[in-house]
Amino acid sequence: MSEKKERNYWPHGILAIIIAVVIGGALSVKEALEHPVQESTYFMKHYQGVEDNAYELEKQKDAFDKHFVISYSTAKFRIGKNKFSIKIVDKITNKPINNADIEMLLTRFETNDLNKKLKPLKVKNGTYIFEDLDIQKLGRWKVLTTTKIEKYRGFNSYEVNATRK
Repeated sequence: MSEKKERNYWPHGILAIIIAVVIGGALSVKEALEHPVQESTYFMKHYQGVEDNAYELEKQKDAFDKHFVISYSTAKFRIGKNKFSIKIVDKITNKPINNADIEMLLTRFETNDLNKKLKPLKVKNGTYIFEDLDIQKLGRWKVLTTTKIEKYRGFNSYEVNATRK
């Protein structure tokens, strides 16, 4: 009479789970290193400055939005040189604003490596013109602006898509 020996597979299962967890962890670390978290640039300040003054910045933005309207000229960029303009109008008097101090940041969603800080080259009837925007990458771009008019300060974000045509 021959006796059949029973096999026990649970140690193989535990070993397979441990190996899967180690491989999964290594892949997660590799992916995180290839795609690092980018610091938000919405207020054009480091996060410490935003964190310390968040309530004040939001109050400033709300006060600005009550008094002024900002409109953007373009819905898309083309690869190469582009022109971009921002028009500012007083909501109460409906007159264009020509004395604003505007700082613009052109940035990508996934990286801060392509950030470009710009100042307007001309102002004409409330329209602030930014020229020679050199766009070399397809896809979504963010236009972030910090606008100061007298005691008011506003922060705006606008999305533009870059295409070949």
